[in-house]
Amino acid sequence: MVLALIAFAGGYYSGLTRSSVGTGAANERALLEKIAELQSEKESARQERRDSWSKNSSLPLANLPEARLEDNDLSKVRSIRDLLFKARAESNPIARLSGFSEALSDLNEDNLDDVLEAYESMLFGFEHMQEYRMLLYAWGQFDATGAIEYCNNRASGMGAGFATTGVLEGWASRDPVSASEWVQDPKNAGMSKLYNMGLVKGWASTDLQAASRYVESLEPGEDVGKLVGTLSNEYYKRGFGVAAEWAEGLTDNKIKEAAFANLSKQVSRDQPEVIAEWLKDHSGEPYAFKSFETLGKRWSETEPESAINYFEELPEGKARNEGVEGVMGNWAKEDPQAAGVWLNEKEVGPKMDPVLSTYARVVSGENGAAAMEWAIAISEPKLQERTIRQVGQNWYRQDKEAVEEWLPQSDLTPETQKAIQNPPKQNWWQKLTNR
Repeated sequence: MVLALIAFAGGYYSGLTRSSVGTGAANERALLEKIAELQSEKESARQERRDSWSKNSSLPLANLPEARLEDNDLSKVRSIRDLLFKARAESNPIARLSGFSEALSDLNEDNLDDVLEAYESMLFGFEHMQEYRMLLYAWGQFDATGAIEYCNNRASGMGAGFATTGVLEGWASRDPVSASEWVQDPKNAGMSKLYNMGLVKGWASTDLQAASRYVESLEPGEDVGKLVGTLSNEYYKRGFGVAAEWAEGLTDNKIKEAAFANLSKQVSRDQPEVIAEWLKDHSGEPYAFKSFETLGKRWSETEPESAINYFEELPEGKARNEGVEGVMGNWAKEDPQAAGVWLNEKEVGPKMDPVLSTYARVVSGENGAAAMEWAIAISEPKLQERTIRQVGQNWYRQDKEAVEEWLPQSDLTPETQKAIQNPPKQNWWQKLTNR
C-alpha cells in the first residue's frame, strides 16, 4: 500500500505545472486530500462490487471470499472468485453456467488456486459435469499435466478417465501434437480409446484435416466410428457439400460407413431431400445401407408418404429395404391406418416380410389382435415365428382370454404357444414405448 501511494504521489507531482510546485504546507495538504479522495472512491467501488455479487443470491455476503483490492491483479482474482461463488449459489442453470463460463474464460496460472477453491466442495461427478468440463478444458490449455493429475486425485478408474478427456480437448485445441503423443504413450494404452474422444474433439476444432488423418490411422473399431462422428460434426459446420465430399473421399469402408451414417443422422430430419438426393448414387454400396435406414426413420417423422415413395423408386436391394423398414417403424406408430392401407396395396412376399414384421410389432403395442393377422402373413418361417411370438405376447398382456381362446386353433408349435402365454415383464421404458 505504501509503495502504491508513493508511486501515485510521483505521478501526481509529475503532472503538476512548474508554477504549482512548492514546498509549503498547502501543496502537502492538497496531495493528502487527493489520496484520501481516491481511497474513498476505491472503497466505494469495493462495496458496489460486493453488493452486485450478493444481489439476488442465496449465498450470504459473509461467505464471499475476502481479498485485498490494492493491486489490480489481486482485484481481478477476487472478481473471479466472487463470480464463481455467486454462480455456485445460483439455482437458475442458465445464470449458473453463464457465471462459470465468464469466470473460466480468463483462467490462468495466477488465478488457478483461487478458482480451485470454489470447486473444492463440488462433487466431482455427473451432478457438476458441465462446470468441471469448463474447468478442465480451460486448464488443459496451459497446464495439461497438472489438470490430469488433478483428475486422478479427485477420481479413479473410468471416472478419472472421462474427466481426462476434458483436459485433452483443451490441450489438443492448443497443442495437438503433444496431446496425441501423451495419448499414444504405452503407459496410457489402457484408456487410449477413451482419451481419443477428447483429443480428436479438441484437435478437430483447430485443424480438421490433421485430426482426420489421425483418426484414419487408427485401428478400425466401434470407438473409431464415434470419432468419425466428431469429425462429421466439424465438417458439416463448413457446409453439407464440404462434408459430403470428405465422406466420399474416405478409402476405409468402415470409416466411410460411419461418416455416411453420421451425416444422414445430422441432416435427414430437417433436410431429408438433400440426403435423399445425395444417397441415390450410393444405393448399391454396403457403406451406405445404414444411412438409408436413418433417412427413412428421420424423414418419416415429418413426411412418411414422401419418404416411402422415394424408397419405392430405388432399385431392389438392401438400401431400399432398409429405408422402407425405417419409414414403417414411425409411420405405423403415428398413423397405423394409412400405413396399413399402403401395405394392403403391396403383394405379399419375401421382399415385404421385413416391412410386415416391423408393422406388426409396432401395431401390436396397441392392438395385438389386428397385428397378429399381419404377422401370420409373413412368408419367411424364422422371421414369422419371431414376430408372432412378440406380437402374441403383447396381445396376451392386452386380452388374455381372447388369446387363450385363439391359441388352440392357431397351429402354432407348443413352444411358441407357451412363450406367448408367458410374456416377460416389461420395465417402465418398455411399457412407455409399447415396443
